[in-house]
Amino acid sequence: MLTGKDTCLSAFEGADSEQLFAWINTPELVRLNAPFKPVHAASHAEWFAALGRDPSRIAFAIRSMPKRRLLGMVQLIEIHSVHRNAEMIIRIGAAADQGKGHGSAALRLLLDFAWRDLNLHRVAARAFATNKRAIAAYKKSGFVHEGTAREAAFIDGSWTDMVLFGAVNPGA
Repeated sequence: MLTGKDTCLSAFEGADSEQLFAWINTPELVRLNAPFKPVHAASHAEWFAALGRDPSRIAFAIRSMPKRRLLGMVQLIEIHSVHRNAEMIIRIGAAADQGKGHGSAALRLLLDFAWRDLNLHRVAARAFATNKRAIAAYKKSGFVHEGTAREAAFIDGSWTDMVLFGAVNPGA
């Protein structure tokens, strides 16, 4: 477990599956970083069971401290051992938990893990230009704006820009 002041990152537990399934089927939440399409229970169960099996992906549960209530998830995907880079994806589930600093704290913990434990050199991230909270959290946790892909995503009936970020290991 990776622990911060009010937030920690941990492995997923079997009981987390139900909450994750509810979040992935909430259109307003999904549309913050992806187009919405319903996920069926069988597909979700298969995805959840496969967590931890793919060496190019590491997923953590984001939990509140000290009660360890599930707040969301953060992942490093497309981990490349030669280039020593990966991409980060994060989602804070309930609207009541968004905007409280848990995402920024989780990102700082994840970057520390990426640098110290995986020996990564660079972590990329992206956000829709309309997702101001994500952009603020990325900047707050050490990501730098690297560019904008214009009209790169079709979300909820309209085109939106994708803002690209990167963080480089400060000790490298």
